[in-house]
Amino acid sequence: MEVLNFILKQILGVPFILFAIIAFIGYLALGESKSKAIAGALKTAVGVLVMGEGSSLLIRTFGGLLTPLSEKFGMTGILLDTYSTMTQTNAALGEFASWTAYTMLGAFLVNLLLVALRKYTKAKAVFLTGNVMLVQTAIATYIVYRFLHTGMFLTVLIASVITALYWIIMSGALIKPVAELTGGADFTIGHQQMLGSWLAYKIAPKLGKKEDDIEKFEFPNWLNIFQDNVVASSIVLLFFITIVMFALGKEIVTGMAGSTNWIIYIIKTGLTMAVALFILLTGVRMFVSEIMASFQGITNKVLPGSVVAVDCAAIFSFSPKAVILGFLGGAVGMILGVVLLIVTGSPMLIIPGFIPMFFDNATIGIFANNRGGWKAALILTFISGIIQVIGSGLAATAMGVNAWQGSFDWATIWLGIIYVLKFIGGLLGITPA
Repeated sequence: MEVLNFILKQILGVPFILFAIIAFIGYLALGESKSKAIAGALKTAVGVLVMGEGSSLLIRTFGGLLTPLSEKFGMTGILLDTYSTMTQTNAALGEFASWTAYTMLGAFLVNLLLVALRKYTKAKAVFLTGNVMLVQTAIATYIVYRFLHTGMFLTVLIASVITALYWIIMSGALIKPVAELTGGADFTIGHQQMLGSWLAYKIAPKLGKKEDDIEKFEFPNWLNIFQDNVVASSIVLLFFITIVMFALGKEIVTGMAGSTNWIIYIIKTGLTMAVALFILLTGVRMFVSEIMASFQGITNKVLPGSVVAVDCAAIFSFSPKAVILGFLGGAVGMILGVVLLIVTGSPMLIIPGFIPMFFDNATIGIFANNRGGWKAALILTFISGIIQVIGSGLAATAMGVNAWQGSFDWATIWLGIIYVLKFIGGLLGITPA
């Protein structure tokens, strides 16, 4: 029993070791050398640990704002950030956090199985955006556990099936739109705004004309700074942290700052969050590049002819100006959404993050522009921004967390999934965890 307990809790229950083992086995299964497998396992482990350090810094920095916000305004601060949400849901799972690794592997296997049976299922897309898979399966695991209180097997099974179906249906729906956009490229999008992109593809022709393509217009050069993730994240986070700090007032901020000048403290806090996000993303990239190498190799061998679903950034070069237009439209929509919540007396104070603001609306903007020109892109991303704020606030409240994805699909489809599982749990007399 001691040996079994050690294996379950100290090996399979520790994420950096568990993922390292998965990467090691994956490389060996592909016929790679033992040295390559060991190197991949070590990089995976280090990536997971770096990711954890970035998450901890982000939580400490943002967490320092929650108490003064609550005390002064009686409001709950909610950060719209993909990786902060993953961190919070993993923390909420506590000793069961390792279940998320099983869900990620389970959802991937269900995805492969349904594509292998595509004669009957019509499924073609294999979801291979590793960082997105990691985040989504972590959050899905907690959604199921929170509302159904199931054990490991059922939690992992239900979360795996729900997530895999979402991947296959929504990434599959974008195969044709991506082919039209790219001139026949044989891939699709596997990300966080697939429903939003599909809706943009369908609705855009009713709002504008394809001939009004934004790529025909000239943008001022200074807007190009938003294509640098570090710069853009710093600007967005500084902007919203400054608003929050000024709302708290000089006296409170000075008390928080200690010996540091209060203005300098505001700047430092905003940039520290950008640093934390950078560290976290560095860890994610290290982890994902290794773990997905084995996944993709297996997919190519087992399922020739399938369509790979990849990061939304893969289409950015096909319409670079629509990327900026979508970001701007979504940013204005998000800001309006925050204002609407404040003036209506909402207990939630939403702090938009760069990742959902940029990647979601840039992607939606590209599909909208391709079908309905710049007017459709601007209108649809503006509406998307509002939906992201309000839907995410509802989701975070239902989940009992201070961060949410902020992405379009997680403010719509997954908000619906949350309510459905909450309803089922209520019928069974289950109190949310």
